Amino acid sequence: MRGEWYSEVMEILRRIGSVLLLLVAIPSCGRTGMGGAGGAGGGSGSTSGGAVGSAGGAGGGSGGTGGGSVASIPPADFPATFVDAVCSYGARCGLMPDKASCVTATAVDPSLTKLQAGVKAGRLKYDDRAAAACLDAVRSQSCNYSEQFALAPQACRDTFLGRVPDGGGCYVDTECISRSCDLGSCTSLETCCAGICGPTVSTGPAGIGAHCMGTHFECVDGAFCSSNVTCQAKAGLGQPCDLAVAAESCVAGAYCVAHGSNRGTCGKLPSEGQTCYPTGAGYSHACDSMLDYCDSATLKCVPRIPVGGVCSAYYGAYSDAGCVGDADCDSTGRCVTKGRAGDACDDVNGPQCLGSLLCDFSGTCALPTVATVCP
Repeated sequence: MRGEWYSEVMEILRRIGSVLLLLVAIPSCGRTGMGGAGGAGGGSGSTSGGAVGSAGGAGGGSGGTGGGSVASIPPADFPATFVDAVCSYGARCGLMPDKASCVTATAVDPSLTKLQAGVKAGRLKYDDRAAAACLDAVRSQSCNYSEQFALAPQACRDTFLGRVPDGGGCYVDTECISRSCDLGSCTSLETCCAGICGPTVSTGPAGIGAHCMGTHFECVDGAFCSSNVTCQAKAGLGQPCDLAVAAESCVAGAYCVAHGSNRGTCGKLPSEGQTCYPTGAGYSHACDSMLDYCDSATLKCVPRIPVGGVCSAYYGAYSDAGCVGDADCDSTGRCVTKGRAGDACDDVNGPQCLGSLLCDFSGTCALPTVATVCP
């Protein structure tokens, strides 16, 4: 699925400790869900959608550091620097045409600006050096699915830490020492509604067999949060694995490879030139490298098709037709460039929009509407 490139990035970022909380632990009032930009999940997620600002002025910051490794990141600069890091990664791994195009086409996830507000209000502790080290890890992440964040960088776990004690007021889980903000009294129509921090069970990672959602978002090293919300040991090569969290349930260098719709075994994803099976047959990732796709004619992993190239068939928005990250396969069987901001678009017949740009009612690619940020 190449159209929702940000979803792929968020799926990867789920696996770096507190960045899970940072990105997707913003519960919707009265319920929790799997969300954040692009729909990535893990822990309590946002179901409210939306996005805040463009990358150049994220959340009122100074526009970021201009890219590259830095020693520290001020909290006001974190959203824009996060976009810069994600776009460096996305361009290098073929999810985007280049970093500049990515930055202008990527909206900042609303959870980032909510966390900025929490830092400003004193509900969150922010470590500027840990933030810099965490985003350096994002920039340098592998383009192979089997190698992505097998072990969460400690810096990402240390970037945002909650300060609000049990029973205190909160807006997001991350602000609580317990990592659980109860918003049960809120309604889905309330933009900003304060909740109450739940009881602290433990401040450390959950052990094997322990519950890992709600008051726990992390498992001890060598374990993962399974689909039945308990911490389980990562499986080795040849062992059964949890398809619902395929990227996390196997040891480093392995991936949970599907065999039908509900069974998986930890194995090696095929590299370029090796035999593969298309994702439509129940396989989450047909090839190990993001730069490759599984050719349905040869059943081999081959480099993605450039703009103007012939794609084997028109699969639609939710299948991988093999085009490079900034293109879709249109109804004529050609890879066509996705629309940039201001370009004409058509979600049904194409072209679709690049990154997190949306095709608005006028048929024009534009960034999502700015969401309200809680105090």
